[in-house]
Amino acid sequence: MLNAAFLFVSITLAAVLSPLAYGSANPEYDQCILHSLGNSQSSFAARQISSSCDALYRNGAMLLPRERAYHLCVLQNVLTVRGAFAVNEILHACRRQNQM
Repeated sequence: MLNAAFLFVSITLAAVLSPLAYGSANPEYDQCILHSLGNSQSSFAARQISSSCDALYRNGAMLLPRERAYHLCVLQNVLTVRGAFAVNEILHACRRQNQM
């Protein structure tokens, strides 16, 4: 009985979490990732780019105009940056520009 309940819970969680793990079909998000991550020079920059693509194309309806502008600034300026220090400086400049 316990094994059957565990199996049921496991299957239910897998069915619910699978779309979350792979994301739902979103061509704009995929294009953002494909276009932006191809030129990234560091894992830190790649995480920031991925975060901005996620914010813009998966949660974009919930963004304020200044938040949208911030993420666009990140995508425009972090693409080919190599060092974490430079990425951080760009993130700070984008925040200051958009008063975040």
